[in-house]
Amino acid sequence: MSAGDLPPEAAGRLRDGAFSSGLSVNEFAACLHMGMRPVALVQGYCVMRWSPYSTAGRYGYAPAGYSPTGYPPSSGYRSYPGAPGSNQIGAGPFFNPAYNWTPPPGALSNYRCPHYYTGGDHRVWGANYEQTWLTNTWQHGFDTAYARMVEEAEEAGAHGVVGVVDTSSLLIDRSIREFHIYGTAVALEGQPVPGRVWTSYLAGPRLAKLIESGFMPTEVVAAMASVRSWPVCVTESLMRGSYFNVGSLTYDPQEITQISDAQMQARRLARDYVKRRLGPDNLHGADLEVGVHEMGEGNVEVDCILRGTRIRRVRPADPLEPPRLTVRVNG
Repeated sequence: MSAGDLPPEAAGRLRDGAFSSGLSVNEFAACLHMGMRPVALVQGYCVMRWSPYSTAGRYGYAPAGYSPTGYPPSSGYRSYPGAPGSNQIGAGPFFNPAYNWTPPPGALSNYRCPHYYTGGDHRVWGANYEQTWLTNTWQHGFDTAYARMVEEAEEAGAHGVVGVVDTSSLLIDRSIREFHIYGTAVALEGQPVPGRVWTSYLAGPRLAKLIESGFMPTEVVAAMASVRSWPVCVTESLMRGSYFNVGSLTYDPQEITQISDAQMQARRLARDYVKRRLGPDNLHGADLEVGVHEMGEGNVEVDCILRGTRIRRVRPADPLEPPRLTVRVNG
């Protein structure tokens, strides 16, 4: 969406002379105390196609090298000579020249079973990998909705947008996702309109405390990472909540390492993406949202969203004057 092409409904709402706000009474009063006048509730939308499977590049229904029968592609049933390294779960990376199988592209960690044979009753390998197509789709949807909200704020003559709320929800089924971002546009009394509108998840007293400390918000920052876990046989069994048995060997209940790794990997990736967007600035009011979607026994998708307000120090700390009582109620 280019500048000046707001939908007619949005343009009319911003020109009708009345203002709207998504702030609570306390937040509204705090904005007025800081010299910020609410002018409009501004918002942006974007609808994206969403799929847990990629149809581009080397990815199809599953990563390259995936075998739905549980053993390496085109191997048939035969003895398992073992892969280099330890037999412990999670000891990777896994490469077995006998099967000519390599980890899928973008693999974050690889796993193999502790057995020395293969068969259709279990998977002999597993991998965690980032679903980069979902990460990129989410970021594109968020950034597009955000840009449309900022465009509305500019149209309203605002200096900033406070109390930003962003949501994303699935429509129809899992194939369509809607991104919605909104907040209250504010104008600073007696100040010229800036060249760039600033945005903040914060509002009211929390925003006032930040400004008192000598910081100003520059923009809201959010990033998402999606990690898919294709389970090794041990992971499949433990995710059923049962003991894992191989011949006469029985493994007691234990940590499901592959799933624990997927959780931590998703968090790490989201944090790294946010850091890249911050540059020399800091993140304030960070919020971490994690969702887990089960595709099958041990076959899970971990989505992690990290968001917060990018802040920058602009002056030394300077406390605001205490608010004055403006309304009296006679008893």
